[in-house]
Amino acid sequence: MARTAIAVLQPVWDCRWSQPGHRLSGVVDALQPESVWVCVRDGNRRNVSEDECQACPSWQLNSDNAVLASSGASIAAPARQESIDVLAVSVRALLAVIALALFALGFSILTSLLAIPVTVTLWMGAVAFAALAVWWRLPES
Repeated sequence: MARTAIAVLQPVWDCRWSQPGHRLSGVVDALQPESVWVCVRDGNRRNVSEDECQACPSWQLNSDNAVLASSGASIAAPARQESIDVLAVSVRALLAVIALALFALGFSILTSLLAIPVTVTLWMGAVAFAALAVWWRLPES
C-alpha cells in the first residue's frame, strides 16, 4: 500500500503563541531589541525564527483564524476586499468616462435645430452614467 507524506506548514503569524517583536525603525537587525517574531508560550518573550516555529510541536492555530476557517471564510479576505475596491474604482472611472463621452458627443452635434432632441437625449444618458458613477454601490460579496 502506498504512503503519502504531507508537509504541514506552520506559519509564525497563525500561531497562538507568536507575536511580532518590538522593532526600531532605522536600526539594523543585529541591534534590534527583539527578532521579527517572539514566542510567549511559557510566559516570557523568547525570540524565534520562522524555521523554528514551523517545526515547533507546541504550535497552535490562532483562535481568530480558527473562527474564520470554521465559518468558511478565507483568511485572505482582506486581499479579496482590496480587489473588490479596485473593481469598484475601475467601474466608477469607466462610468465617468462614458458620461463625459456622451456629453461631448451631444455638444459636438449641436449644430442645427433638428439635432437638439438627439443632443438632449445624449446629455440625459450622460447624466444617468454620471449618477451611476457617483452613487452606485457594488454588491458586497
